[in-house]
Amino acid sequence: MAKTNWNRAIASWQDILGNDHVLSSTESCRSYENNASGLKRSIPVVLMPASTEEVQSLVKTANRYRTPLYPISTGKNWGLGSRLPVQDECAVVDLRRMNRIIEVNAEEQYAVIEPGVTQQQLYDYLQEHAIPLLINVTGSSADTSIIGNSLERGIGYFESRADALSGMEVVLGNGEIVRTGFGHYENCSSTYIYHHGVGPSIDGLFSQSNFGIVTSAGFCLMPKPEAQSVVVIRIDHDNKLGRLTEALAVLLKNKVTDSVIHIGNAHRSHIAMCPLIFNHLVENGMAESEARESSLRYLKQEGFGPWSALAGLMGTKEQVKLAQKQIRSAMRGIGCVTFLTQSRIKMAKSVLSGLRIVPSMKRKLAILTAVEALFDYSSCVPSSAAMQSVWWPVEKCTYPSDHEPDSTRSGMLYVVPFCPLRERDVTRMVQIANTICETFGFLPYITLNTVNSRCVEAVINIAFNRDDTAETQEAQSCADSMLKAYLEDGMIPYRVGVQDMPRLVQE
Repeated sequence: MAKTNWNRAIASWQDILGNDHVLSSTESCRSYENNASGLKRSIPVVLMPASTEEVQSLVKTANRYRTPLYPISTGKNWGLGSRLPVQDECAVVDLRRMNRIIEVNAEEQYAVIEPGVTQQQLYDYLQEHAIPLLINVTGSSADTSIIGNSLERGIGYFESRADALSGMEVVLGNGEIVRTGFGHYENCSSTYIYHHGVGPSIDGLFSQSNFGIVTSAGFCLMPKPEAQSVVVIRIDHDNKLGRLTEALAVLLKNKVTDSVIHIGNAHRSHIAMCPLIFNHLVENGMAESEARESSLRYLKQEGFGPWSALAGLMGTKEQVKLAQKQIRSAMRGIGCVTFLTQSRIKMAKSVLSGLRIVPSMKRKLAILTAVEALFDYSSCVPSSAAMQSVWWPVEKCTYPSDHEPDSTRSGMLYVVPFCPLRERDVTRMVQIANTICETFGFLPYITLNTVNSRCVEAVINIAFNRDDTAETQEAQSCADSMLKAYLEDGMIPYRVGVQDMPRLVQE
């Protein structure tokens, strides 16, 4: 791209957005280039519009000077590229300033929001206005974009977000606006309660694509139920994983639970809970070195073996009670089942706190404190507790909840293949991850998420030290080899990092 074109485009964007919202200094652009995956891209400028009209204007300028654009919502696509564009020399359009909650309809159970609205922001709005609705939250940071994750077809704790958006307002490549579904009918009362409209549906064109910039959309919310519970299932041997997944598939098919069921291997459970246990122990006076050692030992002593599953239950009191009974029956001979509620956790913490002088009670209290921090996700409360697992493998320490992975040496790469929810497929999916990670010398941190009663996704995280160039290259080679193996096996990923876009297009 000719430097003259960039200079003219930047000058025009400054006229549109103001100098403060056009970032072109080396230092500013470098902060966007820095990423937890250790990938390299060159970004000449970052644009920060605050309205749909500004987006239209900057798109028209990009057309005039033939400068490519790459939109992001809040840029927290960690492990898959963070804020990086797919290719070099793209102007990044950062939409975080577009953070208005335009409408929340309690009766029809939806919110109309802009791409900069985060999980925490919408949750706080619902609480402040006493609106009895819940968000299908994800296990990432509380400050991630709802629209951004939904456009990536992210998986929440209760369902996939793939069809959560409706009535999208989109700025196309020529600067014109299109409204999807019923959105182009100004007087339509169903725009945000029905995903489709009349005639061909174009919503899918704007998921995982660069065909337009989504500037607002309706987002489905969930009614607050009479009763909520969380089930934790632990198995004591790897060879029970197949039976566990088959039993869970039956429960899902029979609508015992409609929740996404999260099944984590031991490595995943350890990095999710160890830092939380560590924090609790240090806060209660234990030396850091002892707390690190105790965290893992406590988990093993409390029966967190090779795989643990977690799911949320919602409904009337009778429905939740019946679901608990059916789950206990289905898991007989497979795993240990524990049901948790907010009141039960509160009562248990009170009892254990009074008995903490007893070593076993001290251990149980530490475990319960960690479980409580993760319990929020299945209660539809956004949390950043799980973010501690990002730096634990490398740093063996914790950071404040607002600390971002892009700012530390803790590297992360994700591979996220899909397969049928069947014993042979799940076993093969896990085997590929274990084999390739062992070949490259990395631990496979695996979570299996049941997307519905027929399919499951694996979220496989490779952790590495970004300060070590050789280790970073090995981690990227490991992720690349794993993706290749899954593609060859027909287990196509449901989303990929920016470095893998060309391969998916070619495939």
